Amino acid sequence: MDSRASEIPTTGSDDATSLYNEPDQLMRVVECLTSQRRHVPLWYLYDTRGSELCEEMIQTSKSYKLWHHEYNILRSHADDIASKVSFPAVLIDLGSAASSKTRLIIEALLKRHGKFTFVPVDTAKEFIETCGRQLQRDYAGLTVEPFGGMFMDGVRHSAARTGAKLLLFLGSSIGDVSIYEQLKMLQDIRAQLSEQDRFVCGVDMNTDRETLSEAYGEQWIPIWRDNLISRLNKDFGGDMNHEMFKYNFEFVENPADGDTPSYVQLSLSSSGKQRVHFGKLGLDVDFQDGERIYFYDGPNTSCKWNLKQLRRLAERSGFAVDACWANDEGNYCVICLAPADVRRLSV
Repeated sequence: MDSRASEIPTTGSDDATSLYNEPDQLMRVVECLTSQRRHVPLWYLYDTRGSELCEEMIQTSKSYKLWHHEYNILRSHADDIASKVSFPAVLIDLGSAASSKTRLIIEALLKRHGKFTFVPVDTAKEFIETCGRQLQRDYAGLTVEPFGGMFMDGVRHSAARTGAKLLLFLGSSIGDVSIYEQLKMLQDIRAQLSEQDRFVCGVDMNTDRETLSEAYGEQWIPIWRDNLISRLNKDFGGDMNHEMFKYNFEFVENPADGDTPSYVQLSLSSSGKQRVHFGKLGLDVDFQDGERIYFYDGPNTSCKWNLKQLRRLAERSGFAVDACWANDEGNYCVICLAPADVRRLSV
């Protein structure tokens, strides 16, 4: 018998709750978790608690250095980035979380323009609303209008605004988008931008396997195992035991002269054969020994690029590289993209 036969709720069961009574986004989580390749959407890990845990870890970790690499670049070049858009300007931050690094751009824009509107976009709506209120207390002249939702919904929400738009996608978050969806996502973003707008991305370029193994090691367990399982249990009345799932890291290294970047794969694997019950759904999910739950739709969790690959992706998406700022080690950069019909500058 197919091990997934028990995952289909029985219509008319006395104790079963129809899947269709769940909010659409939570329904999507159920579909992913019970698909042939079990996974959860990456955004689901970052509820308020997950965002708080992540923010603390990335700023204090001695091995996960992306936050510090990017912060140092932004601290040195925030004014250069702010100079890319004219007044009146709107700053849009995709996956903003606590906006800890974005404050550097906010300060640079306020210095230039005196006032502007900031639109933080994140699925953890309550979290960014709380952070937004704090930002408005900290910075006179700043208007914060948080948008709770998916990245592209936030882009479309902001597209109709007047004035130049500076769109941020920091934390190497572009690398978390499936390698099969990156081109389309950038093309969709390009379609929402005008010639005066700019798109600024943080990009990780570190491909050292040992360093990455330490960076994506056990320090992520409280976020990507314990908090994930706690949320699944809470949302769906589950009885998952976090001790019955092992956290895994893998690194897939692709040729540097190809268009496909290398990438990290992260997952949980079942420690033994087990059945998990989700009471709110009347749903049983059977796991075979070693069966995995991935944290994303595509093969990658985090891509690791080089400049050739970045330039090629930008060109295919309808962008041109306007500017690029890298750290001294050459393993992280912040890249500014302009609509390709405006200008074509090389790095």
